[in-house]
Amino acid sequence: MTHLAPLRRRSLLSLAGLGAGAALLAACGGEEGSGGGDAGIEVVTSNYPLSYLVTRIGGERVSLTDLATPGADAHGLELSVQQVMAVQEAGLVLQIPGYQTALDDAIASGPGDNVLDVSSVVAMISADGHSHEHEASDGGGEDEHAHGGDDPHLWHDPQRMAEIGDALAARLGEIDPDGAEAFTAAAAEVRTDLEALDAELAEEFGAVDGERTFITSHAAYAYLAERYTLHQVGIAGVDPESEPSPQRLLELEKVITEEGVTTIFFETTASPKVAQTLAENVGIRSEELDNLETQLSEDADYPAVMRENARKLVESWS
Repeated sequence: MTHLAPLRRRSLLSLAGLGAGAALLAACGGEEGSGGGDAGIEVVTSNYPLSYLVTRIGGERVSLTDLATPGADAHGLELSVQQVMAVQEAGLVLQIPGYQTALDDAIASGPGDNVLDVSSVVAMISADGHSHEHEASDGGGEDEHAHGGDDPHLWHDPQRMAEIGDALAARLGEIDPDGAEAFTAAAAEVRTDLEALDAELAEEFGAVDGERTFITSHAAYAYLAERYTLHQVGIAGVDPESEPSPQRLLELEKVITEEGVTTIFFETTASPKVAQTLAENVGIRSEELDNLETQLSEDADYPAVMRENARKLVESWS
C-alpha cells in the first residue's frame, strides 16, 4: 500500500489554484493511463476494509493505494498534492461520501467518472440511527442526497461488505473486461467467506441473553449493532472529535448502573482518555476495540478483527 506525507489543505488548494498540479504531474512521470498499464488497474481507497476487498477481488490485476495512515484517525485524512493527483488519475476510487472531506474534495475537483460511491450500493444508516438507501448517481461521486448525516462505518456489517464486493467486481470488470470472470469468481469467494463470518458472529452474539449493551468512545459500531441486535451507546457521536458534555457523562453513568455494564471500550485511532477516566470513576474495566479504519497488524485481517471484537464484547456481558 502507498502512503504519502500529508500537506495542509490550504496549501494544497493554493497550489491547485496556481495550476501547479499539472506541473507536478509531469514531474512525477506517470505515462500510464488511468487503467494502470502493466501495473494493473490503479485503485485508490482510504480505509482498510475497502482495501481488503480490493486486494482479494482485484488480485494481481490491480495496483492498490490506501491513503489512510495505519493507526491514525482516518476521519481526519489530509492529502498531499501527489495523493490528490493519484485520486484524479486512478482507474477507480472507492468513496464513502461524507467520511473524509479531503477525499471528497479531491474527487469533486477531478473527472468524477472513476468513482465507486459505496453509499449507492448498500443501505446507509444516518447519524441519528435510521437506515436508508441512496439512489445511484450518474457521475459516480455525488447523488441527490446530502451525505453529511450518514454514518460511514458500514464495514462492521459483513453482509454490506459482501454487497460492496459484488459491486466492486462488476466495476473492475467494466474497466478490465479480460479480467471480468476472475473478478466475479473472486467476489463470489469473498461473499462465501463473509457470509460464513456473519453466521458465526450471529451465533456468538445470539448466545448472549439480555440487552447486550456496550459503551464505546465514539459511536462507530451502529452497523454491527443493527446486524446483530446489539445496543451501542457512544460516549461521543459518529464524529470521534466531538467531546461529551457533563450531562452526557452523567447519563452514561446511569446506563452503566442500570444495565450492568462491565466494560467501556475505546479505540486505537481515538484518544482513550475520556473512556478510561469514565471507567475509573465508576469502577469498571476499559478495553480496546479495533474500529478497522486502518489495519493495525498485518497478522490480523478483516475477519480476524471482527472475530476478536466479538470475543471482547461477549466477554463483557459474561
